[in-house]
Amino acid sequence: MSKIRTHYDNLKVTRNAPDVVIKAAHKALLQMHHPDKASDKVTAERITRILNEARDVLLDPVKRKQHDDWIKTKEQHHHQSADAERFGQDAAAPEQTPPAPEEPSLGKYKLLQDGVAFDPATDLLWCRFALGQQWQNDRVNGPAQVFTWQAAIDEAKQFNQQGGYAGFTDWRLPTIDELKTLIDKQRGNKNDALLFIDHQVFPESPLWIWSATAYAGYGGGAWFVYFREGEAYNEDTGFARGVRLVRDHKNR
Repeated sequence: MSKIRTHYDNLKVTRNAPDVVIKAAHKALLQMHHPDKASDKVTAERITRILNEARDVLLDPVKRKQHDDWIKTKEQHHHQSADAERFGQDAAAPEQTPPAPEEPSLGKYKLLQDGVAFDPATDLLWCRFALGQQWQNDRVNGPAQVFTWQAAIDEAKQFNQQGGYAGFTDWRLPTIDELKTLIDKQRGNKNDALLFIDHQVFPESPLWIWSATAYAGYGGGAWFVYFREGEAYNEDTGFARGVRLVRDHKNR
């Protein structure tokens, strides 16, 4: 009879483990399976998502209780099946382990764990929140911050130095060509005048977002996208704009 696989098993902790133990186990396993250090990056990313999900469930009292209740139900079913076999009764068919669900899709993106969106067409992973915001309970919380261009680049570096996000420490500002792939003339939010970005994938998005691309023409400056108009412009780097981080999906 197959063993039930739980979030406790994934983090290698006991079912009465306190939060401090869960956090320490998650950190240790994340370092062990970090995609930047692994030869098989596809597997490392999958393990990273499993570890992050286990941490999020077990550190949330409501989700943890739901998970514990699910474990009890599954174990009761297994015990009943074992008793039926022991006494020669018709045992229920062995439970089949369902295939791992595919990441849900929204528009052209696949939605991964922890507020990360994958664009298969460009092979890019995007943070669904801007710098200054947080992703909590499947939504954006807090206002986006704005930065001058150089401060935006420096902030991205500091973001990685402080641990990055979703197990990765190679987040960066997008190039202007990458940033323009977020322009979407079909899925904007007319109520907030955010007309040219998928507001379901990127809720509460800043109207102006910096790219990492400097302007090569006369006068210098840098490129940004103004999502109210769905156009790219260049201007003085001293202006303050929002920042949305991206990373290359190196594992395809």
